[in-house]
Amino acid sequence: MPNKIKVVLFTEINSKLGSPFLRILSSHPMIELVAVVTSPHNVLCSYFINDKYKVDVEAEANVLGIKVMRPNKVSSPELIEELTKLNPYYFIVANFQQLLTEKLLSIPNIMPINFHPSPLPRYAGLAPFYWIIRNNEKQSAISVIKMDDGLDTGPIIMQRPILLDGNETGIELRTLQEQQNTLMLLDLIPLMVEGNFSYIPQNMTNRTYFGRPTESDYLLNFNMDATFVVSQVKAAYRTPGAHFYFRDGTKLIILSVIISTSHFGMVTPGKIKKIDEKVYISTKDKWLEILTIDVNGEEISASAFSSFFNINEEIQLTE
Repeated sequence: MPNKIKVVLFTEINSKLGSPFLRILSSHPMIELVAVVTSPHNVLCSYFINDKYKVDVEAEANVLGIKVMRPNKVSSPELIEELTKLNPYYFIVANFQQLLTEKLLSIPNIMPINFHPSPLPRYAGLAPFYWIIRNNEKQSAISVIKMDDGLDTGPIIMQRPILLDGNETGIELRTLQEQQNTLMLLDLIPLMVEGNFSYIPQNMTNRTYFGRPTESDYLLNFNMDATFVVSQVKAAYRTPGAHFYFRDGTKLIILSVIISTSHFGMVTPGKIKKIDEKVYISTKDKWLEILTIDVNGEEISASAFSSFFNINEEIQLTE
């Protein structure tokens, strides 16, 4: 092996995972970060759009003097030719949402490596942090795999469990996974330098796959039980937020709820009550207290904004 191993980083332009990976790879004495491949111009990863603290991987790479490539299609012949000339030992893929073709994956001298924020083979695909919280899981994990031409199907190099207490939001789990992936990169680098990996195939009988959440996933379904609705709200925090519509078409984004210990008689899904400035909404089996809502991009106490609900004491929601 040479004194330094050449690496190409693939990440989204505004990625909160790509930014620390860039800093670690660019400063490590045994790594030569020869290029960063990132999003096309005017394309942002939706995960981070409304985060208060934002990153710009291209700007960071420019300051460090690292070559940045922003192809419209990562499979373009021009990019493949340019990356081949760089003669990298590894690709490191960290929150990059274009599919790498077999021809692209064959470029590294040793292997392409992907950091995936789930306990593979479970929760392959996009936005695992959303689905793990939505499904009320009690444990998550992060995985490092040797990439093949499938979708998150390659053999596992490393995996690290993450225990959950059941109160995490989607964005909190995403942040925790980013932090743990950064630590796992530091563990991986010595193995990369040695070029001596061991890995095990995924057991595909246990595989689950989830796509990008859609509008219907964020639309609250009060015909479900209270536990499910709470998980919906936590998973969608904070962007775009779990929401519903009043009969007049007004959209309300709920940011936090708890299952109420109060009893208001028969439960009819999709009813709202306002009692002593507190706001409650009914599900299939229980009442929920709405704690906070989104008002013009700010998280506001539902009690402080309770006049918004003063259309009637009870409001029938659209289905």
